[in-house]
Amino acid sequence: MRYEPVGHGSPPLQKVKGEAQAVEIRRLSKPFWITVIISAVSLMAFVSFLSWTLDRNSIRSSEHIFTAMLGDRSDHLADITLEYGYWNDAVENLVESFDMTWIRETFVDYMQEELQIDGIHLLDGNNQPKVHVVEGKVANTDLRVRYGPSMSVLIADARNTPQDEAPVPATGLVGNLETLYLASAVLLTSYTEDSDTSTDHVLVFARPINASVLADMAEKYHLPGLGLAQIPPAFWQAGYDIETVDRRHLGFFVWNPELAGFRMLPLLALGVLAVYLGMYLSARMFFHRATDTVRALAEAKHQADKVKELLANQVRSDPLTGLGNRRLLDEKLALLQDVKPLADGHALLYVDLDRFKEINDTYGHETGDLVLLHVAEALTGLVNADDTVVRLGGDEFVIVFGRARRERVLSASRAIVEQLSRPVNLDGATYTFGASVGVAFSHKPSELLRQADVALYSAKRRGRAQVAVYSSDLLDFRHVPIQSAAQPG
Repeated sequence: MRYEPVGHGSPPLQKVKGEAQAVEIRRLSKPFWITVIISAVSLMAFVSFLSWTLDRNSIRSSEHIFTAMLGDRSDHLADITLEYGYWNDAVENLVESFDMTWIRETFVDYMQEELQIDGIHLLDGNNQPKVHVVEGKVANTDLRVRYGPSMSVLIADARNTPQDEAPVPATGLVGNLETLYLASAVLLTSYTEDSDTSTDHVLVFARPINASVLADMAEKYHLPGLGLAQIPPAFWQAGYDIETVDRRHLGFFVWNPELAGFRMLPLLALGVLAVYLGMYLSARMFFHRATDTVRALAEAKHQADKVKELLANQVRSDPLTGLGNRRLLDEKLALLQDVKPLADGHALLYVDLDRFKEINDTYGHETGDLVLLHVAEALTGLVNADDTVVRLGGDEFVIVFGRARRERVLSASRAIVEQLSRPVNLDGATYTFGASVGVAFSHKPSELLRQADVALYSAKRRGRAQVAVYSSDLLDFRHVPIQSAAQPG
């Protein structure tokens, strides 16, 4: 009988096969784990780069918003400075004479409370100060101590305005990090309908950029932690160089913008862990979050555009009445250059209130403001949707008509005089004033304001509550009788 040793060879063979399979599994698993690790590292690098890119875009977008905001604030201050520097009343009361009562009424209260201008300075031709209004009070001050050497450069720039031309305000940052100001200076200039006359006096307005102002800016324009610093902004911060008008670098505006990439860091950690559980789920979650981030950036850009549009509208509006200002008037007249006029030409009304100064002097500026608001509402109610009502300043208003025939313009003029001559009840008291109106028709929009001003002057000379239409005869005021009742508004 043959013997076959079956049972002696099987256990060693199975053991060798099992060990070989284990080695093979371990060998095959190495590329898999290497692939997983490489994928995880690649994903981390990609997400980190994307996070960095989004953060950079967030910072740049925030810096663009700040730049636009600071530029608009500078333009707004320059406009205010020009309104007061390019003004016959200012030349009369600050240069030709020195009326401290007028200074207090014009600058002390309104500038500090309404316009947040706490530094107003008048310098003569020798750069010697004539008056300082500081923080709502007439007081002595040293411009160099208060604003540093930058103020001298700003004043010199303002004096560079060509003689007997419309002045150009010089605007910029002055001071230091402890006391930083946005200042604007202009050469005082008077004007007539035909020419400008420069003086040697300079008017300076200064707005502080302090902690309170920075906090207000941070809240209004979404600039968290906005402040001043001597060192550049950190990697995660946004910044803007602070450079004075004499090119001195003081430091930086620094704030902490909302970083889209930083908000993704927790998801980054979860994403790396999710890679080991499933590449598909990890990728899907990541791209879903990236889509949300892109939407957030698009919404942030939309909000920035809305803020920019709001600032642009504020620059073109009168802060008291909400009507347009001189800038809007200039834009409307420029647009009329491309509009074909009716047979009588384009039309413009120049309205000046009668006895308004008496109301201000007798009842105060608050009552005067109520009167101006009433007038603004009345004028708005007398025009059509395509007409534009503008307050030039003080008690002077202008209406630019869209396409209106002569009859409607003259009818509106008479209605304005009639309505504003009626007694009006404001805050329980009755006040009586009036208005004079100058009317101009011209095929040249650039001539409208000057001609209406000539007509208004003629109406004023004839007496209160008058309407005058411009003609070349009005240029010779010797033929216009002066009525004893005609008093300036």
